[in-house]
Amino acid sequence: MDALARRSHIKTTPNPDERLDYVITLTGTLGFRAAESSCQFSIRYIPDKLIISQASFAAYLDAVGEVEWANLEEAATAMLEDMGNEVVARWMQIKAVLSEDGGGTAALSHQIVLEDKQPQWDNASLLARLAVI
Repeated sequence: MDALARRSHIKTTPNPDERLDYVITLTGTLGFRAAESSCQFSIRYIPDKLIISQASFAAYLDAVGEVEWANLEEAATAMLEDMGNEVVARWMQIKAVLSEDGGGTAALSHQIVLEDKQPQWDNASLLARLAVI
């Protein structure tokens, strides 16, 4: 599935008040069908003109799960690019956590956190109050 097909699942609505800086968090489970594993995926963003529809976020995660990714980094960076392209948020952070049973007593966890922001946007006091993920 190419980027345009994935992005077609992201539906947006107008931001009800563009004057405000506020944080939206969406979290869901991304099932990687090819790898038979799943990943907790969260996006936190400060909207500009658009907000992501919650229902479309779930559909988008399903579409991303259909792709055979080389690794979690490839999937996470593609998702940041997709969301950034469709939403154009003031600030955006994504987190992907893949946990697998390593067999025996070992459990494996792989976590990625990516951020992006508009070049001229700054609200350091708001970002400083956010919990570290």
